[in-house]
Amino acid sequence: MHSAVWLMASVLVLCAPLTQAADGAVTGVDNGAALFAKNCAACHQADGSGTVGLAPPLQGEHWQRLGADRNYLAQVITHGLSGLIMVNGQRFVSSMPAFAGQLEDEQLAAIATYLQGLQQRAGAAYSAAEIATARNSAGSPPQSRTLRNQLLK
Repeated sequence: MHSAVWLMASVLVLCAPLTQAADGAVTGVDNGAALFAKNCAACHQADGSGTVGLAPPLQGEHWQRLGADRNYLAQVITHGLSGLIMVNGQRFVSSMPAFAGQLEDEQLAAIATYLQGLQQRAGAAYSAAEIATARNSAGSPPQSRTLRNQLLK
C-alpha cells in the first residue's frame, strides 16, 4: 500500500508542471526543459549547441528563418529529419527520429515552446492542437529536410 501511495505522489509531482490553458496552449516551460533534457539533449546538448557532425545546433540565426514557418518545428519533432544539412558551414549527416510515436501532443508542444524560447524567438506557446495537426499531416524525415531547404533559400 505504501508503494502505491509513493507511486501516485511521484506521478502527480512529475505531471504537475504541465498544464493546458483554455486555448489549448501548453504552459510549463520547465516541463519543456525537462522533456528536452530527457529526449533531445543527448544529441543536441543541454544548451542546444549540437554535436559536431551529428546533431545541428538548435539556436542561431538560421532558426530565425526556420522559425518564420511555425509549422517547421512541429513537422520536425513529429516526423523527424534525415540526410545532409548544413549549418554555419558545418555538415551534419544523421537521422533525427520522429517523436510522434513516443510522446503525446502536449509533451511535444512543451518541447517546441521550450525550443522557441531557447532560440529567442517571439511568439505564442505551441499548442497541442498545432502538434496534432503536424502529426496528422503527411510527413517523413526527408520531407522535413526538403522543407528546411526551402525555408533557408
